[in-house]
Amino acid sequence: MTRLKEELRDQGPIYIAIIGAGLMGSYLLAGLEKLDHIKVALVASRHIDKIKSLCQTQDIKDYQVVHDQRGARRAFDQGQLAITENTSLAWSLEGIHCLVDCTGNPQAGAEIAFRGLENKKHVVSFNVECDVLVGHKLQALARDRGLCYTLAAGDEPSAIMELYDFADFIGLEVLALGKGKNNPLHVEATPESLKEEAQKKGVSPRMLTSFVDATNTMLELNVVANATGFVPDVRGCHGIHAKVDSLKDSLTLEEEGGPLKTYGVLEYVHGIAPGVFALVHSDSKKVQEEMAYLSMGPGPNYILYRPYHLTSLEAPISIAKAVLRQEETISHSGQIVAQTVAIAKRDIGAGEALEGIGSKTVYGQLEKASVAQEEDLLPISLIQASTRARVPIKKGQAIHMDQVDLGENTFLQELYFKK
Repeated sequence: MTRLKEELRDQGPIYIAIIGAGLMGSYLLAGLEKLDHIKVALVASRHIDKIKSLCQTQDIKDYQVVHDQRGARRAFDQGQLAITENTSLAWSLEGIHCLVDCTGNPQAGAEIAFRGLENKKHVVSFNVECDVLVGHKLQALARDRGLCYTLAAGDEPSAIMELYDFADFIGLEVLALGKGKNNPLHVEATPESLKEEAQKKGVSPRMLTSFVDATNTMLELNVVANATGFVPDVRGCHGIHAKVDSLKDSLTLEEEGGPLKTYGVLEYVHGIAPGVFALVHSDSKKVQEEMAYLSMGPGPNYILYRPYHLTSLEAPISIAKAVLRQEETISHSGQIVAQTVAIAKRDIGAGEALEGIGSKTVYGQLEKASVAQEEDLLPISLIQASTRARVPIKKGQAIHMDQVDLGENTFLQELYFKK
């Protein structure tokens, strides 16, 4: 980190645009106020009043509301923050080095990343919803152009990958990867049923719904799958219950009395939130001896556990590495290894809208990409406002592509289906 700070001091400042003024965007803006060499030049959101309120909360007075390139240029040259509803200014404004996608909207995320790369901007994203479908293509495009596309440090996929890369580098065999689940699982949760709780927590009801019904957990593990080749042991994972000190014994194979059919799998755990973990193995007697000496317990399997992830507070690390080194926080394997497929929360009638992530109609479960392809299952991130059921769909059914009309053709669809 010392070397990175020196590079940032010598080569900075880095100017960024934040797209999305929700929970993640607001936290990122607040955190970056404390840093000298990463400057927020522009914040874009569909709701300008939300950005104004955010500026008031953060006591940011030097900002200008801008609507076009001229206004954005003026604010930038005067050293003031530009706030806008015109998202295209983020990638078109000269002088911005990096876009940070905080939207959580897969449709928006695809265009933000592609247009950013097209305009020679690096891209750091919190948008796992988009990344699971087209992240590998965006990363390949960035590399071809000498740029960087990456998910951000601080989110759980990045924290998991930190453990994976560490264990792999020092020669430990990684058997399983995963995270704790922050909320009790309730796959039939809806924004309406969680409205009051969401208000208390200061999050949107749809966001909280995606946490409670585990769609968000599936998407985050999906990112890890596409980076490592690990897959769910069963559709939706087992969702085991364990504490950190009992986790190793809960992640054993069926022949040993455990739940797992095989290793090389992803899992989520009730009882260790908000942490992430890696189950690792060594068959070396000397390594086992040293691990015992280091109070890691009897082998040959061990748990590496990180008890925190600091979301937007860690993102500046990814921003600096992306701009200064073109270094990815998460590197994709180059293909989709798993899919988060849509499951009906209730009976859905023909012609009815499928409302997507965090809705009252569907939730997501992680499945091997080979199975999803063979069964022609619908990735939940492809659902948009105009997606409709072609036929009646029963509660609990994994939804097939031929059962839906995806609706208007979007940039995300074009990028996803492009060979």
